[in-house]
Order: sequence, then C-alpha cells, then structure tokens
Amino acid sequence: MVTKAQLLDSMRHETHVIKHLVGKIHADKLEYRPSPAQRSTIELLRYLTTCASVSATFALTGTWEHAAAADKRASHLRLEDIPKAMDDQLAAIDRQFAGIDDAELGTRPSKMPWGAPGTLGEVLMNQVLKLMVAYRMQLFLYAKACGAEIGTANCWGGMDAKKPGT
Repeated sequence: MVTKAQLLDSMRHETHVIKHLVGKIHADKLEYRPSPAQRSTIELLRYLTTCASVSATFALTGTWEHAAAADKRASHLRLEDIPKAMDDQLAAIDRQFAGIDDAELGTRPSKMPWGAPGTLGEVLMNQVLKLMVAYRMQLFLYAKACGAEIGTANCWGGMDAKKPGT
C-alpha cells in the first residue's frame, strides 16, 4: 500500500515539474490551443492550479460544491501567478491530508467522480495524482508545440537536461 507520505511526495514532485514547465511557456503563446474544442494554454494552466485540490476535496467529501469557487478564483490568473497558485494548491492538499493516517487510506470508503467505489487511497492516487500527471503531460506537449526546447528531463524530472561534458 502507498503511504500518505509517498502520495504527498508524488504530488509535490508533480507540482515541481509543472512549475518548471510553466517557466518554459512563452507569454505570447498563452492563447495557443491544438484545436478549437481544447483548452488554451492559459486555460490549462489555470485548471492545473485547482484540479488536484478540487478532486481531493471530492474524494474526502463526496461533493463538488467547492469546485465553482475554485474555478472562479483561478479564472483571472496570469502566467506569473501560476507558480504561487500551484504552491497554494499543494498547501491546501497538505491541510486536507493532515487528519488522515495511512490506515485510513486503505479502509475509508470513497468514490471516483463517475461513482466507482474505492478506498480513499485508491481514489486519491487514481484521481488526484493521475490527474496531475496527465495534465502535466498535456502542458509539456503544449509547450513543445509552441516551440519550447524541452525534452524528457523537463517533462519527468522538472529540470533541464544536462549538456554533454557538464
């Protein structure tokens, strides 16, 4: 079983990688969207600042009542606001997890947004953490499509690749 500390460490890593990728986004590319039906880069960035904490709250409470307020708070974020908003989201998740112990992750009932049952730990991993990974990958692809010179190390490690000989 994954522990609470391991789950939080993975979310911290994803937050780090996302913030690194934010630094690779050119301000003049914020309106880029791969197709009319997809989010623009700035819309994706704003969504990344709320999707994990909103989903974690759902996993803990079973309700989406909090989602609209979170979306509204994020709707006016600028590129330069995103790193702090990512830190704020991680702090909110830390607070949400404060009262949970490892045993509860494996025994407390929860559910996925579409109603599939699971333990709290399963739902937090399969919904919250995987959401961060998936949308981080989308951000990587958007940045790459907009000309950012990034690669595997940027996407998975949150760092620039080392140049040969350094």
